[in-house]
Amino acid sequence: MITIDTAAEHARLTAFADRFIEALAARAPQRLPVAPDVRVTENCQAIAHGTGIWRTCREVRPGGHHFVDVERGQVAWWGVVEELRGSGLLGVRLAVEGRLITEIEIVVVRGGSYFVPEVVLAEYPEMHAIVPLENRVPRAELIAAAHRYFDAINRVSGEGLAVSPDVVRIVNGFLDSAVEEANLGDEEKYLALDVAEQITQGHYSYIERIRDERFPVIDEERGLCHCVVMFDHPGDLTRPNGVQEFGAPNTMVFFEVFKVTRAGIGQVWAIGASLPYGAKDGWS
Repeated sequence: MITIDTAAEHARLTAFADRFIEALAARAPQRLPVAPDVRVTENCQAIAHGTGIWRTCREVRPGGHHFVDVERGQVAWWGVVEELRGSGLLGVRLAVEGRLITEIEIVVVRGGSYFVPEVVLAEYPEMHAIVPLENRVPRAELIAAAHRYFDAINRVSGEGLAVSPDVVRIVNGFLDSAVEEANLGDEEKYLALDVAEQITQGHYSYIERIRDERFPVIDEERGLCHCVVMFDHPGDLTRPNGVQEFGAPNTMVFFEVFKVTRAGIGQVWAIGASLPYGAKDGWS
């Protein structure tokens, strides 16, 4: 039986993500060790390696977050880029086999009502902290916790969902829960609710369906589950406060990360981009 040096493999995969970011900043895709048949998507569309954001990126801002799956040889990175048209949130997932990158999945968020790049770049040591052994949950339970969360939104019921009352949910850098009520207007009061109550009261009811869940990056040591998931928004559904979220149909692809311990879900981060309604994820 081969024993993996977890720390060394974590560092090796992190280095692959860093090489990607350095090459992107230099607009030099040829610097990456990619497999001859490397598979690439950007916002769910299959593209050739070196196209898409490689043509428009002018800078990668310092900072960002790594998520690593030592067992499966996968790594994701979130951060902020400067393109020809301005700032964008960038999520990248790489699959690594040996010394080659075999998969590159890119999500780029170019503006929107929820768009706070500085928050995405902020340091959150508690998100990346190693979970004590007695509080860890196994890989299957990390995936199950995320699946229960998505299922709760689909069912419009947070009953029994194991989330902390003060769980931090951040969407494209926008704080979407646990906000001080005194700072909120009437249409924003739901932001002061905990996530389970937001779900039960229907504040995510503008989402018609969550589908095509994938869980490519799991880090048991840190209690992290990195998902890729599709949200369908028909455009005519409203929140309980009467706010119509979109007014036109769209589907959004999300990179979503859950911090999970035996106490339940402690943090939820998401970055997502809008696509035509009914879009496929390019991988399922």
